[in-house]
Amino acid sequence: MTQSSPTAPNISVHWIEIAAISLGGIGLVGAAIIGLGHKLQTNMHQAERVENIAQNLITYQFPQSAQGRIGLSIGAESFAVITDRINDPNLRLFVQASPVNGVERSSVLVREYALGSGWRGIWEAVKEETQPFPYCNQTVNLETRRGRWSQTDSTEPRPAIKYSIDTTIDGYDQTIRILATGTNAESLAKDLLKSIQCRQKYQN
Repeated sequence: MTQSSPTAPNISVHWIEIAAISLGGIGLVGAAIIGLGHKLQTNMHQAERVENIAQNLITYQFPQSAQGRIGLSIGAESFAVITDRINDPNLRLFVQASPVNGVERSSVLVREYALGSGWRGIWEAVKEETQPFPYCNQTVNLETRRGRWSQTDSTEPRPAIKYSIDTTIDGYDQTIRILATGTNAESLAKDLLKSIQCRQKYQN
């Protein structure tokens, strides 16, 4: 009786199957990442969510109605941008907090991303000063910048004032920025600054 030789495994087909499965897995992971990215972008611009982030860091009161523009909270890192309710805001508030000794610290990235959302602009005829300011049971440096500001070089410069506070409270670096523009910039910025207080968890 003649015995037939054993059939050799089709190695090329086997590797094609592995490659197809691998590519399918990569495709699913990629789709999941895209989905998470879209969800993150959506959450970052939900007004109520952004306002909650800001209110977890400080208390504040806008002279007029306000809305959350953009914000993000990842672990112990948080930032939020709040503005008045007009298309070209006259009053902006930025607040950010990051743990001083965070292992996966992203405060620089978070801060740059937030400040790039309607905060960078062109200043003219600038005057700057620093003075002591009471905040959260301590005295911090309040930096004040006055001049004319435009968001791009194609827009008309407007009177502007910017307040800046950078401090460390209970193991957290905290950054606060107020930018007001227009004929009432000074009074808008002062009223908002006076209303700002740190949350109880940061107080001694």
